[in-house]
Amino acid sequence: MSDVSNHYRDLLAADYLTMVGDFDARVRADKGLFCGLDLECETGRARALDLGCGPGMHSVALTKIGYQVTAVDQSAELLDELKSRTEGLAVHRVLGDMMKLQGAVLPGFELAVCLGDTLPHLPSFEDVDRFLGEVHGVLASRGQLLLGFRDLTHVLEGVDRFIPVAQTEERIMTCFLEDRGDRVEVHDLIHRREESGWMLHKSSYPKLRLSEPDVRNRLKTAGFEIVHSSVEQGQVKMLARKVAL
Repeated sequence: MSDVSNHYRDLLAADYLTMVGDFDARVRADKGLFCGLDLECETGRARALDLGCGPGMHSVALTKIGYQVTAVDQSAELLDELKSRTEGLAVHRVLGDMMKLQGAVLPGFELAVCLGDTLPHLPSFEDVDRFLGEVHGVLASRGQLLLGFRDLTHVLEGVDRFIPVAQTEERIMTCFLEDRGDRVEVHDLIHRREESGWMLHKSSYPKLRLSEPDVRNRLKTAGFEIVHSSVEQGQVKMLARKVAL
């Protein structure tokens, strides 16, 4: 078992775009999500924070609806990919820990997003609470936080634990899930076509089992009010607004 940062550094970062698929299609989908939640910025001066930004799909989509974006990730490799995707756009890259925002970024963001199942990557449920507190501290008054994560509270059994992720002529990506009580162990298996033939690369890391009711309660405790919440095919989207503690 690896921790999340090592897992991405040693295995996933090199093939993250394979997992993402069509980058432009993901940008369009994110833009549609943001517009559907009335998050457009008409002035072009509002600031948004993209937490666990990866290669930049969410950041690019945020610039398309008028935001100046600060993109935070712990992976230098993914931030390099983001740089190549955001040339000429109002995106500022920060290599850092999204658990340590205060002092690392200027406060006063109108919007923060944490999508792509980043939230369950945190080490513990207590860290989820600390993360929400960090975000609350850097948002402007009435600033909003958009969360997206997969509800893993339903235990998969047998062959249902094996999930195809992506496939190209050079890569086959699969994962399987292992029940660990309040966590799920995610085993990533990547077959890469190399000079000597197909080679298997593998690693695993734990994900928290988060549910919509649990995160809703944690948001309220952290000083947020719920603006929107939806669950579709196990994917949770929650929009919350900062209120005074």
